[in-house]
Amino acid sequence: MEFELSFKPLVHRSEDYQNSQLGRNIMAYTQGDFPNLAEADLVIFSVPEFRGTSYDNKADSLDKIRTELYQLFEGQERLRIADLGQLILGEKINDTYQLLTDVLVECEQRNLFALIIGGGQDLTLSQYRSCVHLGKLSNMVSFDSRFDFGEDESTLTSESYLSEIIKIQPNVLFNFTNIGYQTYFNTQDSIKLINKLFFDAYRLGEIRQNIEEVEPSLRNADFVSLDMGCVRLSDNPSVLKSSPNGFYAEEICQIMRYAGISGRLKSFGIFNYVNFEDKNLQSEKLIAQMIWCFFEGFFHKMKLFKPTDDDMVKYHVSMREGEYNTCFYKNKKLEKWWMEVPIIKSNSSLPFENYFIPCSYNDYQIAVKGDMPERWWKAFQKMNQH
Repeated sequence: MEFELSFKPLVHRSEDYQNSQLGRNIMAYTQGDFPNLAEADLVIFSVPEFRGTSYDNKADSLDKIRTELYQLFEGQERLRIADLGQLILGEKINDTYQLLTDVLVECEQRNLFALIIGGGQDLTLSQYRSCVHLGKLSNMVSFDSRFDFGEDESTLTSESYLSEIIKIQPNVLFNFTNIGYQTYFNTQDSIKLINKLFFDAYRLGEIRQNIEEVEPSLRNADFVSLDMGCVRLSDNPSVLKSSPNGFYAEEICQIMRYAGISGRLKSFGIFNYVNFEDKNLQSEKLIAQMIWCFFEGFFHKMKLFKPTDDDMVKYHVSMREGEYNTCFYKNKKLEKWWMEVPIIKSNSSLPFENYFIPCSYNDYQIAVKGDMPERWWKAFQKMNQH
């Protein structure tokens, strides 16, 4: 696949920026000068595909985010970042989905992380299809106030893409986690369906009480889809489906740093931003700072750990008066936790005998008291369902 043929180059002059600003150091695709991807740690690109939304945004509106991002100064650590410009849209929206899927597959095959600036959240479909193409069981995390199952199954939109993902065969979606949902935006049927499928869902209120509980889910994610509508309106005015309640700007930036640290994550999509001609460019500044925080975390990203690693400490725990036994693992250097979920079904088709999922110290404390962490229990039911 020729990357260069998939993107529209940027109009960019690095000399317009100061030495330590990102705009001076990012390898940007300009006319006749495509970045050397062998020298890149990650790539970013925009996808101005809004046909799956109710808003007709301008294709060049995403460049306002770039302008704000390029003006930010580098941190102490320097990443090799390639900006591939703007994905060329297809004649039909399905053509865009396919091209984005192909690009993400190529990125993973080249061991390049992909940061997508959208566009409607229906582009998440391409993130998942790339996993299907590669044939790997995958975990998805969505930051959204709504579950996006949709009511009209015949139409794929930014509000119904999750229904489409669940229907795709072969099904490689091992787990889905929604973070930050607000109950009054979701039907009770959709909440029941999330539980029936043994998916994880965390209300905005419970996450805001302890933002660190987000980190284990991100450490276990293969791709992330973030609806900018999960950020409260006063911090983020240029967005589809806004709400006075949501994550604060500082919280969403902390979340982005957690995502960057994950050693498993392959793509991250920021979706449902729209250009409402805000003179203060508040949303554009926020997204730029979110991306900066992601870069900072990415520089310190973790390797993938195994329970047999030398710097792991193993703890045996009995829950519910001995009815269930499991093991927790703590990395002594990073202070990160994992827990073991046994597979007891003899006819299980899963390609492993025990499953290890990231968790928090709070999960360990719950188990030590004899109770069952919800994260462990849902994973156990999923892998041992009849």
